[in-house]
Amino acid sequence: MNKYDWNNAFPDTPKSFKNKVSAALNSLPDKMENGKIYKKGSIKKKIIVGLVATMVIGTTVFAAGKVSSIISSSSSTPAYTTIPTAEQVRKDLKFNPKLVNKFGNGYTFVNGVIVNNKGIDNKGNFAGKTKSLDFTYAKGNDELSLYMENGRLGERSKGATAIANYNGIDLYYYSYTNKFVPSDYKMTEQDKKDKLSGKYVFSYGSDSDKEKISQVQCLNWMQDGINYSFLGSDSNVSKDDLVKMAQQVINTK
Repeated sequence: MNKYDWNNAFPDTPKSFKNKVSAALNSLPDKMENGKIYKKGSIKKKIIVGLVATMVIGTTVFAAGKVSSIISSSSSTPAYTTIPTAEQVRKDLKFNPKLVNKFGNGYTFVNGVIVNNKGIDNKGNFAGKTKSLDFTYAKGNDELSLYMENGRLGERSKGATAIANYNGIDLYYYSYTNKFVPSDYKMTEQDKKDKLSGKYVFSYGSDSDKEKISQVQCLNWMQDGINYSFLGSDSNVSKDDLVKMAQQVINTK
């Protein structure tokens, strides 16, 4: 199993992020130490994780306390290489998200992984758990991740803005500029200013000595107790495209 651990993870997706969080998940952080995110996989996969790592966990409270970090685990081998049936998902995860094989704009299902998420409070105690799916969609060389979580660990980040309402469901959008740097990278004074000002979100990787700046975006919503998030890094998809794709998911029977 590949395991990931990060503080202040995006509660709407715990992360979960290929050009994204493995089929999004292989891109999730491997661990976080001293405020640095360590990840495995290609740079493209790592960039999207910044979204997960930068969005602050909210105030959802479990018996043990507030969620301050999330540990997510998944197999490195996709659970699905073709779109699963509702029956398969119900058997494997005990919940039934909307399943889309191909979107109207051409993004088509590639594969999917099953993710187990565990919330941890600031004292290291167990603070809730969820299961989720992370699907990868591709259109040519462009990839997106659709993360589907049974419930949600923490509340929606304050950085996410409601940009549309469809059939009574609010759609929240968030974007930022990620700066991926090597694991041993030492921040300059300018880096510290850029981080403080929000110009860049910094994420660290252990398998590359290259720096890379990428644009990351997310669209999130809740429907019938299921948390959905589209995630993309340097993607050709627009905000309006994401909204239309979300509408297609919402309309799926």
